[in-house]
Amino acid sequence: MGALGVRVGVASWVCLSIGLMVHAQVPQPDPAAQAAAAAAARRGAEAHTVHCGFCHGTNARGGASGPDLLRSELVLDDVGGRQLGAFLRTGRPDAGMPAFDLPRDQVVDIAAFLHTEIDAAANRRSYEILDIVTGDPEAGRAYFNGAGGCSRCHSPSGDLQGIGSRYDPVALQGRLVMPPRGRRGGGPGDVAADPDHNRLRATVTLASGETFSGAVLRITDFDVTLRDASGGVRSWLRDGDSPRVDLVDPLQPHLDMLPAWQDTDMRNMTAYLLTLK
Repeated sequence: MGALGVRVGVASWVCLSIGLMVHAQVPQPDPAAQAAAAAAARRGAEAHTVHCGFCHGTNARGGASGPDLLRSELVLDDVGGRQLGAFLRTGRPDAGMPAFDLPRDQVVDIAAFLHTEIDAAANRRSYEILDIVTGDPEAGRAYFNGAGGCSRCHSPSGDLQGIGSRYDPVALQGRLVMPPRGRRGGGPGDVAADPDHNRLRATVTLASGETFSGAVLRITDFDVTLRDASGGVRSWLRDGDSPRVDLVDPLQPHLDMLPAWQDTDMRNMTAYLLTLK
């Protein structure tokens, strides 16, 4: 028994020692580093919207003419903005991607934003969405008709009729911040299905003075393709400013609002829109 007791005791001591060593080697989160990373991602989100959102979408998941950056091998392989910065300095003019001469710290911030979005997409099942309906509907109504300027384009009895029944709070708040581009329809008070809903619009003016307008299907430095109201598709080669192309983004007011949103206003607006049953 004595020998067995010694062996058991030694084994327990070894296990305890290994456990302590393993525990000691596990890095603990650094609150300061986490806060700095979050701040960099927020700055990167703003910089991405300004420089990249037009083509790649404000959430980097693809836009009018640019691909989904969260699936880009270059972005996935990027370390601290080094690969991304080298690519931005040269661009891909042959594919309609211009070069960007951005400050190094801004490139690092954009990279931090993109990697944060990639991590969020990869771990979306582990994210727990808490109750977001915590605002004041009446304050949201006042913001809608006042400081928010929403009533200039939207109407509770028109395009927003029944919106509180069509979407859950999470989806509704996402559409509040940035409505999707493309087809919608099928809900009460909604417009008929429209594949070009909220797409970038353009008017092409030829040298003869003839004009064509429609939804932008593709636009680069070298060509532009539109779909007109009848569903017809037309394309033109571009040589500098010929033909002239004038763009209008129906979502520009939402893009302008992105840096202006306050948490309180967003909560209040979400609560108000949910009352529009």
